[in-house]
Amino acid sequence: MSLSFQYIKRNLFLYSLSAGHGVKHIFSSSVQVLIPFIKESLSLSGVQIGALATANSISSGLINVPAGLLTDLFNKRLGILISLSAFIMFIGFLLISLLSVSNWVFLGFIAFIILGGGPNIWHPPAFAVLNYKYPDKKAFALGVHLSAASAGNAIGPLLTGALLSGIVILNIFSLNLDWREVAILISILCLILSIVVFSFHSKIIISSNNNINLKIYFFKAIESLKKIEVITMVSLHAIRQAVHGAFTIYLLIYLKESLNLSAVAIGFHYSLIGISGVIFTPLWGSLSDRIGRLPIITLGMFLTSLFIILIYLGNSGIILILLLLLLGCVLFAIIPVIAAAAMEYTVPGTEGTSVSLLFTGGAILGSMSPLLAGFLYDLNGFNSVIIFTAVLSLIGAIIAFFAWLKFK
Repeated sequence: MSLSFQYIKRNLFLYSLSAGHGVKHIFSSSVQVLIPFIKESLSLSGVQIGALATANSISSGLINVPAGLLTDLFNKRLGILISLSAFIMFIGFLLISLLSVSNWVFLGFIAFIILGGGPNIWHPPAFAVLNYKYPDKKAFALGVHLSAASAGNAIGPLLTGALLSGIVILNIFSLNLDWREVAILISILCLILSIVVFSFHSKIIISSNNNINLKIYFFKAIESLKKIEVITMVSLHAIRQAVHGAFTIYLLIYLKESLNLSAVAIGFHYSLIGISGVIFTPLWGSLSDRIGRLPIITLGMFLTSLFIILIYLGNSGIILILLLLLLGCVLFAIIPVIAAAAMEYTVPGTEGTSVSLLFTGGAILGSMSPLLAGFLYDLNGFNSVIIFTAVLSLIGAIIAFFAWLKFK
């Protein structure tokens, strides 16, 4: 009992912050399930919905630059930054609820840009504070944090699909919402999350007595950006992000338009990727702490390519369910390994910037993939998106393999 109590006490911060991260991902992953219904309701083409997704991806990248900078310069205010992340999501979902045929071009891009930036403000401060508090098991700590995200990615689509399909409570109360009403509900919950995190912001800090010297800081940041190891990690995350963004968006559209699945079935299929990630995200992180980052990244990229191409052969029924579970073991789960590697290669004192660079590069370099995948989907359907993302992931595996040989 004492050992268990000591373990909980020692890791309470990790699991509390990770729980908040999981809740945030319940909300942020819900917008993916709304996309097919927004597309249908507003009569958008694959390219048009892909353009919104591209704007979302670019925004999620660009926001990391100021978020990383603020993380490193104001490390005693990290809780406020994390609280701000949830508050911005509140605004984004509120705007989603106001979309219509007449205003989707203007308001749609604003909403998707906000929902790209808001969730990603969370990562640089959270990753930096976990890196500071758990220096000897950083990939494991990041793995737990992202495992909670995988849990959120599993629960969010299920709940959203259930809300869109109708929930009956105790056989006396029925809750059947459309996508606009779901967006309003999520916006309210994001506001509550923001308030809760803000109430604990004084505990989410990096204790340091060092005075910030901007000249020295920027010199260190530039030195980090020059390192081939850091650039390689950014490139690998960019490829992973491109695969993730393109595949998941058009998987959801394929499930609705080609397989004619219900909202709850669509949410269930999407949640499968997150379910297996709950287990494998900390597992890959812990394993990489022992045997190295690049072997795990190489294997993860290769398996991602393999599982995606197998979906080309089995794209419905129980086979699709099993393959999505397998894909979830690697697609999202290798992020903490890439992030830990990037922070290890960076110059000390610029960890927040390295994380922001990782997510910025990943989002911006990978931002065109949903748009390109939209063209492929409109021309040749979901199978062309499968081939496109499988090839991208294979390229990532090859880069990781050669980096493994070079950086030994």
